[in-house]
Amino acid sequence: MSKDIGQAVDDVSHSTIFGIPQDIALVLAIDAVLIALRLSNKLSGASFVGAKAIGTTALIGAHFFV
Repeated sequence: MSKDIGQAVDDVSHSTIFGIPQDIALVLAIDAVLIALRLSNKLSGASFVGAKAIGTTALIGAHFFV
């Protein structure tokens, strides 16, 4: 059974951005934008947390529909 699971995982092609898996790269991009907005005082602490939660939820939700 573990051999079958290993084959299934190996068969799936994972797209990368600069060698980083695409999903992780998207999360890092969201974080970079939000941190830049927070450092420029465009977002308060609570808004930063809310925006991070909304961005992460949208990213996870997109996986269910794609």
